[in-house]
Amino acid sequence: MTNTVKTTAIVLKSSKHTADASRLLLLFSPEKGLFSAVIRGVEKPKAKLASASQPFCFGEFMLAERNGYYTVIDCYIYDSFYTLAGNLDSYVLSSAMLEVVSKLAVPEDANVELFTLLLNSLKVVAYEKAEPTAVAIKFLKESLVLSGFGLDLATCDVCRQKLTDDEEVGLVYVGSGAVCEKHKGKVEHVDLSYEEWQTLHAIDQTKLAEISHLKFYSREALTSCLSLMLKQFYYRTGEKLISLEKYF
Repeated sequence: MTNTVKTTAIVLKSSKHTADASRLLLLFSPEKGLFSAVIRGVEKPKAKLASASQPFCFGEFMLAERNGYYTVIDCYIYDSFYTLAGNLDSYVLSSAMLEVVSKLAVPEDANVELFTLLLNSLKVVAYEKAEPTAVAIKFLKESLVLSGFGLDLATCDVCRQKLTDDEEVGLVYVGSGAVCEKHKGKVEHVDLSYEEWQTLHAIDQTKLAEISHLKFYSREALTSCLSLMLKQFYYRTGEKLISLEKYF
């Protein structure tokens, strides 16, 4: 018996399927979590649902479900985020956010908070003209927290005191996330430069919607912070992000 299901979702990945000019989509929905669906005929010229088969497509998907397998039969597109393709950094870093969700989300498990974080992060990059590296750093940190891996950049891992702008901070990989200057000797850590800590701390303390207002010391500091966050992601999840391998 075939059932019809309607759900809001974002396309995380689109890959070739075996027949009928079809593609296999990896979708993420706030109600259904991570799931796959075939979308048929979209590689034919002027295919009606071609846009719905592309990564970043955000819409209301109508699905036919049979024995746990899904087929897309229609889609009302809310946003395709096509402006991301106009800037290489925006496109690559936003693609990395899709990959992060594909690794953290649980199949068939609702996750409204992670969905909202992804959607809002894409909107900030696409429409607020925020620095995409800063948004990616914010997204990596917040997605780890939401997924239960923890990453606290506000307090010291040892003394639990609040970290300030002007101290020399270390980043820890086994523990909450950061250690103050006074207690560096008590845990294994990586020393952060002044610029790196200022950059990380500013991003951590700023709401996602206000990231576009931040000014940064240098491109080098942002890139270094992205590399540090990717290492945090790897050590906490055991997963490497293929789309950002060059930063690892």
